[in-house]
Amino acid sequence: RFLRSLLVLLLPRSPLATQHCMLSPESVQPPKRPRSNLMAPPRIGTHNGTFHCDEALACALLRLLPEYQDAEIVRTRDPEKLASCDIVVDVGGEYDPRRHRYDHHQRSFTETMSSLSPGKPWQTKLSSAGLIYLHFGHKLLAQLLGTSEEDSVVGTLFDKAGFRRAMDLVQEEFLQRLDFYQHSWLPARALVEEALAQRFQVDPSGEIVELAKGGCPWKEHLYHLESGLSPPGTIAFVIYTDQAGQWRVQCVPKELHSFQSRLPLPEPWRGLRDEALDQVSGIPGCIFVHASGFIGGHRTREGALNMARATLAQRSVPATKSLVQ
Repeated sequence: RFLRSLLVLLLPRSPLATQHCMLSPESVQPPKRPRSNLMAPPRIGTHNGTFHCDEALACALLRLLPEYQDAEIVRTRDPEKLASCDIVVDVGGEYDPRRHRYDHHQRSFTETMSSLSPGKPWQTKLSSAGLIYLHFGHKLLAQLLGTSEEDSVVGTLFDKAGFRRAMDLVQEEFLQRLDFYQHSWLPARALVEEALAQRFQVDPSGEIVELAKGGCPWKEHLYHLESGLSPPGTIAFVIYTDQAGQWRVQCVPKELHSFQSRLPLPEPWRGLRDEALDQVSGIPGCIFVHASGFIGGHRTREGALNMARATLAQRSVPATKSLVQ
């Protein structure tokens, strides 16, 4: 998403093409891996502890390259573990592109884009992500554009993108994500807690919860809080209002990122709308049920509740063998 945004921002402009940097990726050979590990995915090493945009961007850029797309990220400061990595960024106290070591913290490091690639105007000392952009940027852009590194447009975009512009884009996305967590995700926990506490007032089964505000990110909180329910139980449905003020009944997935529901809405309802759905369900005022049965809509709260309750009532109960023969 970051690179798509970057290209949308830059492609309309077409300054003169520039030459490749002196230390091109072709001149830097990856370290030879032990024969026993030839089939293992490559390893990108960086430091553990507090993370920064610098190494996060460096790792993200590398994993956009085919040779690193399945790479394992090893976060450590242990020299022995770092030595086993194919490439190391922002840690290790060493800048050696021939061995794929890209740290900038050592006192001896003073390199800039201009010093490493004469002819480039930028004099700011490079970070680890700046080093990755310098050494791999042409290859990355060529990959994304579906062209060769010799294509003049690659050199043009390499200079036009500039590392600072890339940093600004990543920073903006990070701040947007932080804002979401602070103002939406975290407050949603309290809403889910309250909904779980009131679940038996919504329905005697305790399997339906009602969210006071529709559209809040509830799933992750629900799975976490559900484990501490007293009495123990699992939630099958969440009801809430949408932006139009109508009601939704949504099935809880089996797992956080699963497309399978714990208890989907009845199969005969799926894909139907309005009067056709009213007739099949026996519940007037229905709006729709999704073709997969994971969500439905109703004009009223009571109707949404009835859709959930009817589904609970139709739940098949495994037949038990009689103990009396």
